[in-house]
Amino acid sequence: MVDEPTHEYGPNSVTNQLPGTVTGPVVQAGTIRQVVLSTAVRRQDLPVPRQLPPAVRDFAGREDQLARLDDLLLAGDENRPAAMVISALDGTAGVGKTALAVQWAHRVEHRFADGTLFADLRGYGPSAPLRPDLVLASFLHVLGVDEDRIPAEPDLQISMYRSVLAGRRVLILLDNAGTAEQVRPLLPGSPGCVVLVTSRASLTGLLVAEAASQVTLDLFTPAEARVLLRRILGATRVAAEPDAVADLVEVCARLPLALRIAATRIATRRHTSVAEVVADIAGGRDRLDVLSSSGDERSAVRSVFDWSYTRLADEHAGLFRRLGLHPGAEFGVPAAAAVAGVDEAKAYRLLEALADVHLIEPAGRRRYRFHDLLHAYAAHRAEQDDDPDSRREATSRLFRWYARIAQAADRLVFPGLEYPDIALPPAGPEVPLADRAQAFAWLNTEQANLLAVLRSAPEYRTAVVLAAAARFLRRRERTQWSVRLEAETLGIEAARAAEDRAGEAFLLGFRGDTLADLGRWDEAEADFRRQLALARDFDDAVRHEVALAGLGQIRLLQQRYAEARDFYRQALPLARQAGGGRPEAVVECNLSQISVRLGEFEQAREHAERELVLRRETADRVGEAYALRDLAVAMQGLEDHDTAIEYAGQAIALYRSLAGTETLLADALETAATSLERTGDVPQAAECLAEACALLDDLDEERAATLRARARDLTTRE
Repeated sequence: MVDEPTHEYGPNSVTNQLPGTVTGPVVQAGTIRQVVLSTAVRRQDLPVPRQLPPAVRDFAGREDQLARLDDLLLAGDENRPAAMVISALDGTAGVGKTALAVQWAHRVEHRFADGTLFADLRGYGPSAPLRPDLVLASFLHVLGVDEDRIPAEPDLQISMYRSVLAGRRVLILLDNAGTAEQVRPLLPGSPGCVVLVTSRASLTGLLVAEAASQVTLDLFTPAEARVLLRRILGATRVAAEPDAVADLVEVCARLPLALRIAATRIATRRHTSVAEVVADIAGGRDRLDVLSSSGDERSAVRSVFDWSYTRLADEHAGLFRRLGLHPGAEFGVPAAAAVAGVDEAKAYRLLEALADVHLIEPAGRRRYRFHDLLHAYAAHRAEQDDDPDSRREATSRLFRWYARIAQAADRLVFPGLEYPDIALPPAGPEVPLADRAQAFAWLNTEQANLLAVLRSAPEYRTAVVLAAAARFLRRRERTQWSVRLEAETLGIEAARAAEDRAGEAFLLGFRGDTLADLGRWDEAEADFRRQLALARDFDDAVRHEVALAGLGQIRLLQQRYAEARDFYRQALPLARQAGGGRPEAVVECNLSQISVRLGEFEQAREHAERELVLRRETADRVGEAYALRDLAVAMQGLEDHDTAIEYAGQAIALYRSLAGTETLLADALETAATSLERTGDVPQAAECLAEACALLDDLDEERAATLRARARDLTTRE
């Protein structure tokens, strides 16, 4: 389907907005989408969600904690576990909370027929904690709620989430929580579901207010540590050096992460004794700096990190340090190649080697992630071992690489639309993006990293490009629009700091659109007014037109049609001056639809006719079909239904030849049905409505139901 924003073809068009999908009634001020619970039922054709990451292959120990979790699970009826929160698996970093939680969840997920949900809340790490509303939107989607039915308002999201989970048996694993406030909105409201939370903190608020059960995870016992070492090193090797193995357990402070890294390194060196490794690690403690705390597990894990790092080959150590400069915890091979200044093949080989010794871990096809302790350690090594110029060069190269690929993807997703006139030099491997689908997929995959780069205050040209490329979030669910707003705000701040008034003016139009979409009209108006003032200062006709159209958009959303028309009329000569035909077509489209709302159908026809000519001149086939429908609506208002049917039929034929225009085709079919009914061709009108319903069943169930009822009413009149 065409799932681009509504402003390019619909009634709210402005020139720096994007090809649109569906025109519907303008929302009045303060209107909030209602939560219709009947639409929140999981579609039967969707698979049951099973989101758990893979369990650790050589998991060891933790029998007491596993048994405790089993007891909590069965605290209720044996066949229907009670609703609970287990706020803990709390414990120090590297103690194995996630490994235990995932191991137990895999063991019991067969008890949860309706699915298993997982989210890394990123409460601790290099990137910002994940907002609960984004997690809710993701969970609702995999539970079967269409994206366009997920409300943006957090309270409504929570209500829908709890309604969807009512009566279901779902296991929810929330990993790496930072605070109780981050967890609380994600709790179900009725029995049957189980929530398991891991955190470094005890989350006392959940223990008190939600009666959560606490399971604290401590360091390995000596026996558990030996079990892990036997599984990695083999029983024969452990039995051959019992004293050295005991010393290794102690020098690693029985911390699972440190033990795993040390044991994996030993396992790859068959001719190195455990005793030699223990001596190396213990000797390294004398060289620890301020990040160490002598005598505790932080000192131990740092000793192991130092020991493992100093045994890396130079090229492996260099990549490890460079990855510490990456602002996110997860990254792909091309990004690693960019920050290290090597080609993809070499980056992949080095990444696999680092993964083999557990300094990073695989996170999907050709993607990897850091444990946050290792990420901090890699950044520390970069600070210690690399000079400032080389660090700045690597970081700048990485940030430019993200911006350059994001810019290329943006042009594929939104061809023909305006983007910042900023040329970025090559800064790493090119990513082959063959079409819009691949470009959109890349933007989605890298969304967290793109925002992390923006938050890291890159050079302002990079910031402006990344902020503009965030418009792809307009194609995502409404809950993502606040992320888009943050990106645009960061870009504007960067442009202002650099005194780049042109860049600021460009992004003000983007942010004004976002604020208008969010219903924050006063703030949107302030942005468009500021853009208008800047455009006048440096005589930029394009920005001037965009600002006027943006102000018109706000009035249109507020149903202040006469005022909206005044703004669009002021924008029209500027759009003509801009040239290219597309901006002018957009303004004519809006003026046509405003005229319809004002009941001025002759003017609506004239605007739509000019729009049609411009769409055809620019070879904009989707826009041509949209203009044909605009003409059909105008002719309906003039009571010329035969002509309206002709125009609607042309729009229908054109849409049928254009992939991804199902929603627009349904609009045209509904328009045709209205005039067919008025001319007495009730059977054909009913057929049009039936086809529209079939198109909308998977896209807009509520609207499909409305049209289906209308079709039934027509059928009974035949």
